[in-house]
Amino acid sequence: MPNIAQFRRPSPQPLVLFDTRRPTRPADAAMIAQVITHADRAERLSGGRLRLRISHVAIEALQAQGRLMPGDERLADLSVTWDETEGQVIQVRDDARLRDASTRWAEWDSLWDEESYRSDLGMRQAAA
Repeated sequence: MPNIAQFRRPSPQPLVLFDTRRPTRPADAAMIAQVITHADRAERLSGGRLRLRISHVAIEALQAQGRLMPGDERLADLSVTWDETEGQVIQVRDDARLRDASTRWAEWDSLWDEESYRSDLGMRQAAA
């Protein structure tokens, strides 16, 4: 006689759904070229390398000039490490998931701010 009374099928979805693995559109060669062309932030690194980025302000200005398309806000998530001596891209970093996670957790972080710990004892005494 088996010791299992009944078999249960596993649920198709986990009980707690987190949106941490949401797929993002990967950076393609055209996006990397736009970051290199229009970068307004450059940070010198060792070995003759530069880290290039585009700020949101620069993206809005370039969109107003018609040099970038309306959907190109995603370029602000990319940082490109460029080697000046070799003239090639060394690394492309995509921070879209970090930006999305920070906006998701900002509401949770606001629950533990200073104002939530203030005592309302003064208001109780005034009411009494």
